[in-house]
Amino acid sequence: MTLTDTVHDPLLDGLRPPLDAAAILANVETILPIVAEEASASSELGHLTDRMAAALAAAGVFQVGFAARRGGPELSLTDQTRLVEMIATIDAGVAWNAAILAATGFYAGRLDDEAFAELYPDLDRPTCGSFHPRGRAEVVDGGYRVTGRWKFGSGIHSSHYVLGGVEVFDGGEKVLKDDGSALVLGVWLPVGEVEILDDWQVVGLRGSGSSGYAVDDVFVPAAHSFDRYFTPDPDAEPLNKLVDLPFYSTASIAVGIAQHAVDLAAAELRKRAAGPVPVDARKLGLLGEAESLLRAARAVVYSGVARIDEAVFTPGVLPSASVMARGDAPVAADLARRIVDLCAELMGSQVIYLSGPFERLIRDLVGVTAHASTWRSRWVDVGRTLVEEER
Repeated sequence: MTLTDTVHDPLLDGLRPPLDAAAILANVETILPIVAEEASASSELGHLTDRMAAALAAAGVFQVGFAARRGGPELSLTDQTRLVEMIATIDAGVAWNAAILAATGFYAGRLDDEAFAELYPDLDRPTCGSFHPRGRAEVVDGGYRVTGRWKFGSGIHSSHYVLGGVEVFDGGEKVLKDDGSALVLGVWLPVGEVEILDDWQVVGLRGSGSSGYAVDDVFVPAAHSFDRYFTPDPDAEPLNKLVDLPFYSTASIAVGIAQHAVDLAAAELRKRAAGPVPVDARKLGLLGEAESLLRAARAVVYSGVARIDEAVFTPGVLPSASVMARGDAPVAADLARRIVDLCAELMGSQVIYLSGPFERLIRDLVGVTAHASTWRSRWVDVGRTLVEEER
């Protein structure tokens, strides 16, 4: 049984078959009222409600990373980023699941045809996974015996499958690749034997349901695994050329939060403008600055993924190190902090009340900026490419 079989929602009846970017983006636009209606419940529950998960699945959000040769829509990173931002403008926790579970097709793309047909007879099978800390896989006949405990299984409560990252051992000895590095696999864990840990009590992104999980000595067939750090392949399908392609869309979550803050601040000033007292020019200036910074954040994020798309969707081409260096997410996070601060100053003391929508923006932004993709250390890679690559 898939997610779309579990909940019938009249709002989903008009959705288009999720066969391409235009259809999926239109579907996401259609389900935004559901995002708004389910956001608080998902936050309180600590993971997506069944209705919210079913809406995302029906819209095709979890199918975007599947290759065209396997019947998938194979969305560009630009379009994936756009759909995540649309959702984040309403709720960041739901958007986080949209971004993370969109990696389902990336993972499935590493399977051979027989294993793919076995695990993905249809594409409505969202797959979550975490690769840290690494578990342990002992080589046995036909596969591996796997033990591990992982953190941050975002979307695990709404997933059909669960992956775990493992280091491989044979006879107690660590298995090494030809370059001397440890062999690290992603393995499809037996769902019935996965223990979901009660460890997701957090400040922000509560609705993402990023619980830890564990297994103890379970068998995984060798075909249900892939090399986590595979060699880049310029001749692979576009979204399967590089290990680092998933999750670039998460950078737009900070943009969505910032847009939400600007929307709330603008609505507040429009309400005041309808009264007898003119709106203070200083507050208009705060709103104008916030909007300008928002456009800057959005431009950085989309120019970054556009550069990657240009390379990965060109046959036989891999993006350069400078194109792949993740400078967009920390820039967006820094600008989003400034935008939220400006809007909070404009709106005044009302932003601290739990009954209002602004406090969740503050909490969710804390959650987003705790993620490694937004750390300032990411700029080291950007700087290194400027020094090492010839222009």
